[in-house]
Amino acid sequence: MTAIRTRAAVYVLAAGLALSPVLAGCGGTAEQAAEQAAEQALGGDVELDDGNVTMTDEEGNEVAIGEDVSLPDNWPADVPAYDGGTLAMVSVQADGSAFATWMTDASPEEAAAAYGAALEDAGYTVETNSNLNGMFVSEYTGNGYTVGFNSIAADGQTTLMVTASKG
Repeated sequence: MTAIRTRAAVYVLAAGLALSPVLAGCGGTAEQAAEQAAEQALGGDVELDDGNVTMTDEEGNEVAIGEDVSLPDNWPADVPAYDGGTLAMVSVQADGSAFATWMTDASPEEAAAAYGAALEDAGYTVETNSNLNGMFVSEYTGNGYTVGFNSIAADGQTTLMVTASKG
């Protein structure tokens, strides 16, 4: 059932992103109708706003996808955000685990170095650092979390993906 609900959430979020410019042109009524339909399908709260989609389910899991989303209030306070990029996707689970993707003009090496330094400044210790043919992969531990991240260039931009797991 969880896999079906997750798949449905992905479809609804993708449809919401694709339709949000159209719905914005139709006015608030169409956008509200789309939000209500998505909420009924997913059993949670769905918000469509300026090309961004945010969904919170009944268990408190939250996902936001768009061109410039914000970290939600329940982002783990002990896990630093990446400074210097645009947040494109963020997910925070009810158990405190979190995932985020930032887009940046920095090189993969620069993004990895900057985020690694932010983790160290926040009290984390490096466990592994690797350069896998231009993709930088690292794992740090501290503050009750294991934080793994990778950075890679594609289409003229760098993507920095961060996963924070409790424990």
